Amino acid sequence: MSTTFDPVVVIDGKGHLLGRLASTVAKQLLNGQKIVVVRCEALNISGEFFRAK
Repeated sequence: MSTTFDPVVVIDGKGHLLGRLASTVAKQLLNGQKIVVVRCEALNISGEFFRAK
């Protein structure tokens, strides 16, 4: 029995802008890549959305 593991990309979200990271992750997901984002609580949020909260 042979088992193969798909490579998973782990991204540290600390310090990244939410929208930019989301667009990068979305492009990779559309290509079939498996992605895990850690430390999402440390993402930076800027712009209109952040000011409204």
